[in-house]
Amino acid sequence: MTRLRPSPPAAWSALAVLSLSLAACGSPPAAPQPGDPPPPAEAPTPLPVPAPAPVPVPAPAPASASLAEVQRDCLLVVDEVAQVEGRCWVYPMGDGGLTLNTWTHGKPARSHFAVVSVTRPGVADASWNQDPDDTHAWDALGEVTLQDGCWTNARVRVCAR
Repeated sequence: MTRLRPSPPAAWSALAVLSLSLAACGSPPAAPQPGDPPPPAEAPTPLPVPAPAPVPVPAPAPASASLAEVQRDCLLVVDEVAQVEGRCWVYPMGDGGLTLNTWTHGKPARSHFAVVSVTRPGVADASWNQDPDDTHAWDALGEVTLQDGCWTNARVRVCAR
């Protein structure tokens, strides 16, 4: 009776495959064979990205351009009555708005004053102190538009020239 020799366990087969795979790691790449897919094309070297251009920073305004009170020829006419007429102190707000007839240098004899607050180019809201003893311009004069250097509507005219 012939005795058959058992085949090696499956673990030995796996060990043989692993050994062959490891041995191939250090080998040079195999030459391409007919029918092999073409190797992937190498990506071109990217061009350097230029640095963004520097953003210019505006120079600070000269001291002479500061928003300080100045004396101007003033006119504040409300409901066809001139409340302020002549030289007065004006505080410009930088966007075209202003406070006309300020009290910073003492309460003037004609103590009405007006505030013009620009809301968009050429358009503003105006208010004043209807009571000359009020220290706030809480009395609305409505929306005004800039015409010939003065802020005007049907009720008011505010000029500082």
